[in-house]
Amino acid sequence: MQLKDKVAVITGSGAGIGRQSAIRFAAEGARVIVSDVNDDAGAETVDQIRSNGNEATYCACDVTQVAELEKLMDFAATTYGGVDVFWHNAGTTGSAFGADGTGYQSGVTEADWDQQMDVHLKAGFFGARLAVDQMMQRGGGAILFTSSAAALKPPPEVSPAYPVAKHGLILLTKMMAMDLAKHNIRVNAICPASIRTAMIESLLADESTKGVVDELVKKMPMGRILEMEEVANCAAFLVSEQASALTGVVLPIDGGRTAL
Repeated sequence: MQLKDKVAVITGSGAGIGRQSAIRFAAEGARVIVSDVNDDAGAETVDQIRSNGNEATYCACDVTQVAELEKLMDFAATTYGGVDVFWHNAGTTGSAFGADGTGYQSGVTEADWDQQMDVHLKAGFFGARLAVDQMMQRGGGAILFTSSAAALKPPPEVSPAYPVAKHGLILLTKMMAMDLAKHNIRVNAICPASIRTAMIESLLADESTKGVVDELVKKMPMGRILEMEEVANCAAFLVSEQASALTGVVLPIDGGRTAL
């Protein structure tokens, strides 16, 4: 088991990539703290993990509020004595594709901008910083950020707030990796693209946004939507000791789209 007895906190694990990865981490022996803003969804993830005979518990968290991130880390310390793995996966596309699918032409409001920065970048920084305090007491750890292939190669249809926030996570990954290597704390990021989540399915179901996803898939050499299990496989590797030499890595999981 790659993650035997590791305590792993995963934000945004009530659904999608987060849920699938929480299930995978638990199957690899991790004690998973599922965290989400949706209590029912988080509880369902925990139920699925426990039904497989593995260990998980739930802690609600609105990642845009630093006080709630503090409560999440306190919960980890109280429940398991601290955290070994912190994965900031919570995210939202918000109005990234625009109400009419025209990206920039739809306009970016102050609320749109703030939401993207708060959910992705602000939460990533403060959540990781809080996790580091506990990791130092445990002799090290692993931090993972969910960025996006849109941060590496932004589609022209997408308004700027989403890829800018996600690109900020890439820079944060590199800065924290350099700073924390001496403390045996590794920091990496993944950049998924066109993963079969409920979010992608909803975009495909809406005629105003379906074309955006179709165009992204056309630009992927593999020519297909990727599966959540494929992301979970990469994430489990990056936070495990099998990746002990890797820090500051920004890994595209995009079917080759950013290689073009």
